[in-house]
Amino acid sequence: MSASEVRPVSGFKLVGVSCAVVLLVPVLLLLGVMVTYAIERATPEDYPELKPEVTAHRITGYSQNAFAALGLDRTLEPNVYDMRAGNENILDSEYCYPDGLESIADEPEKGAYRMYHNWMVGKVGKRQGLAALRRVRARLEATGWHIKEFGEDRQIREWTVRAERDGGYRLSVTWEADSERLRGGTGASCATDPDWTEEDGLYYEPDVGAPPTLTSAAAG
Repeated sequence: MSASEVRPVSGFKLVGVSCAVVLLVPVLLLLGVMVTYAIERATPEDYPELKPEVTAHRITGYSQNAFAALGLDRTLEPNVYDMRAGNENILDSEYCYPDGLESIADEPEKGAYRMYHNWMVGKVGKRQGLAALRRVRARLEATGWHIKEFGEDRQIREWTVRAERDGGYRLSVTWEADSERLRGGTGASCATDPDWTEEDGLYYEPDVGAPPTLTSAAAG
């Protein structure tokens, strides 16, 4: 058969091929998503293994160091939460959810937890509060922290020093103008409890007891 005698491809056939391709693409995409999801579900999150007691000791120690730098003659007893006086000293934890497609399952990572320590002290005037923030910033810089924020948020009338350090630890102290109080806290990134078992449950929030008493001597 000569070139001039080659039959043209049917328009219906071209339409059929195009439709098949159009239908196949989303199927392949869906298959790719399902494979990725299955792999992520089978692969644990890359959290460091750290006992909750160790994490609690570290973050409360960081909090005490910052609290001591305030230069205020104040003491916060463990587990205090008094909004009227503006005082707080609470250690708590929560479970961790995985990232990526695996989060669709809405199930926390087995044995993983995130811990944080919140504190607050009331009846702190502006002069005291801003001086305390400057002292905290100096203490953090001198002890290996990286300052990420220091200054005023004029929209909400707050002054904040926020810092991070190696290991996924975060610390912040804020003076709130409207309530005249200092609010601080230290947190740790997600970690896996090496002693966790199925009996501890999927929604794991380790209880490590009360935080220590926080003390700050008056600045000289």
